[in-house]
Amino acid sequence: MIDLTNIYIHGRYSYDNDLILYNTASGVEFNFKGNSFVLDAKSSIGPQKDQAWMRIIIDNDYENGLDYKIEAQNQKIKVECQQINAKHNVKVLKVSEAIESHLIISDLSLNGSFLDKPIYDNLFFVIGDSTVAGFGNLGHLGDEKQLFDTDGLNGFIYLAVKAYNATMYSLNGSGWGLSFSRWTNPMRKPLLKYYHKVAPLENINCSFDNISPTIIIISLGTNDLSYIEFDHSLEEKNRLINEFKNDYNLLLNKLGSDFPKVPIIMVYGAMREKNNYQNMHDIYLNNKDKYPLYELVLDGDCLGVSNHPTINSHLEMSKKLIKLIGDIKND
Repeated sequence: MIDLTNIYIHGRYSYDNDLILYNTASGVEFNFKGNSFVLDAKSSIGPQKDQAWMRIIIDNDYENGLDYKIEAQNQKIKVECQQINAKHNVKVLKVSEAIESHLIISDLSLNGSFLDKPIYDNLFFVIGDSTVAGFGNLGHLGDEKQLFDTDGLNGFIYLAVKAYNATMYSLNGSGWGLSFSRWTNPMRKPLLKYYHKVAPLENINCSFDNISPTIIIISLGTNDLSYIEFDHSLEEKNRLINEFKNDYNLLLNKLGSDFPKVPIIMVYGAMREKNNYQNMHDIYLNNKDKYPLYELVLDGDCLGVSNHPTINSHLEMSKKLIKLIGDIKND
C-alpha cells in the first residue's frame, strides 16, 4: 500500500491501496531528506507486452533522468542519491501512453524522511491525441510503432508544461478522435465520451473538484479528418464535418462551464492536416467571443513514425506554444 500523504500526483489516477497512473506525463512527486528511496512498481495488461516506460528525475535534472521499462511483474527499484543526507526533489513520471499500458505504484519507502509536499501554481489541462503523447518521436518515417519509440516527456506540450514549472492534467490517446477515428474500434468511439474518465477505454470517473487549470490546451482533429476523408461521399463528408464542429463546440462549452474564464488554446497542424485547417479556424471564429479562446497553427515535420513529428520537431513546436502561453499570461 502506498501512502499519499506527502506525495503530489500529476495527472489522472485511481487509487485503491495501489496508485494507478494512466496518461502520458502522469506520475508522482515528493520532497525528502535522506540518501535513497525504493519504489514498488509494475504495469497493467496492455497490447504492448505488458510494459510501461517510467522516468525518475532527481532534483529537476531532466538531462540525466533514470529510465525503467516496467514489466507486469512487481519490480523493486532502489535509487541512491548522490548527495547523502541532503534535501531532494523526486519526480516519477510515465513516459509511455495510456493506450499501451498503465503504471502501478504499490509502495514507496525512504532512507530518510519526507519534507513538505510539492506545490504547483500552474496546471495545464490537456486533451489530445498522439500529438500530446509524442507518438513515435524517437523513430523515423517508415518504422513500425514500438512501445519505446515514444518519449512523452519530450512531446511539445509537456515541454511547455515544464517550461512554466507547471503540472499536466491530461486525457490523451493515440489514434483517438474527438468524434470518430479510423483507428478505434468501432470508428465512432469519441474521446469526448471519456472527458470525465481517468483514460480512454476506462470506466473509472475522475473528479474535477480540486482542479484549477491556468491554461487549457486541445490538440484534436487529425484522426477525425482521417475518418471523414476515408470512403465517404461528398455529402457524407460535409455532414461529418458539421458533426465534428458541433462536438468541438460541445467540448468548448463543457470546458467553459467547468473552468470559466480560463484561456483555451486550440492547437492544430502538428501533423500538417491542412484539409482541416479551415474547419478548425471556423470553430475558432464561431467561439472566440464566447470564451477566452486562442488558436495555434503548428508545422510538424511528419518525419517520425507514421508521419508524426520527430523529437526535434516537437522542440520547435514547443517554442511556439511557450511563446503563446507567455503572451496570454502577459495579457
